[in-house]
Amino acid sequence: MSVVSGRKNLVVVRAGKNSLHPRWLAGATPRSFDLIVSRYDAAAAFDHGPDVRVVLRPGGKWDGLHAILSEPGLLDGYDYILLPDDDLDMTAADIEAIFAAMRRHDLDVAQPALSWDSYFSHFSVLACPGFGLRYVNFVEIMAPCLRRDVLEKILPEFAHTMSGFGLDYVWCRLSEDPRRRAAILDSIPVRHTRPIGRVLRGHMAKQGVVAEDEEAVLRARFGVTGRHRPLFYAAIDASGRRIEGRGALALRMALAYAKVYRKLGMQEPPLRNIMTILRRQLTRRPQLTPLRRIAEPAAQE
Repeated sequence: MSVVSGRKNLVVVRAGKNSLHPRWLAGATPRSFDLIVSRYDAAAAFDHGPDVRVVLRPGGKWDGLHAILSEPGLLDGYDYILLPDDDLDMTAADIEAIFAAMRRHDLDVAQPALSWDSYFSHFSVLACPGFGLRYVNFVEIMAPCLRRDVLEKILPEFAHTMSGFGLDYVWCRLSEDPRRRAAILDSIPVRHTRPIGRVLRGHMAKQGVVAEDEEAVLRARFGVTGRHRPLFYAAIDASGRRIEGRGALALRMALAYAKVYRKLGMQEPPLRNIMTILRRQLTRRPQLTPLRRIAEPAAQE
């Protein structure tokens, strides 16, 4: 499949029957992105007309994405590809803004920030007041937007993971110079509507698959060492001014979150998370050296 619409951006979603992706199309006329809906549930029936491709592919997120993204010629003509989970509440305008930010800031990979009422894995990816974007070493697997050449480098790994663990920090380091190529887009908050990972963990347990084991294999293939958590080292504030340095960002982020902490309810105490941000930012350095695959994935049986 090759691009016949002339659009330069692609969104691919693995969708179940409760998928929120129909909201992503509302008011999207015209739009700069194509949408492919890859159903993992046969009971999920969608008909968006001839302009949206719908396919059935049982399985998980990553093997399903690998199957469709590996189709010969499918990525030809696209500049950026967004791979959101189907439980993200966002609009066509949000998606357009994500692609625009990728181009404007010449990013390899980025994600929208999460709204304050979202379920989350990492507190620091919640939208931080006063920021336009923050450069980071870690982009979550929930809604990554990747430049096509970066996606092509990491795509073989999709076939060998159910969890996606480790992808979040590997794809941030696949350029010749990974600095300022990965970001959290604070100006584009979207809402994550379901608890993180419960269904996935259950499916993996039934198959005897452990997420941390998958991550260890990926780390070995790319020679990754050390622990990885989101660390921010530069930013652009809401006025367009640049901010440099982990320490400066630690203070700005902590103060910004503290001012709105009563609105940061969710599943964990906000003040404890704010202190964690300060500690990590002031004591740890992000690894930003380029990564290369040093061992090829095993052939699928």
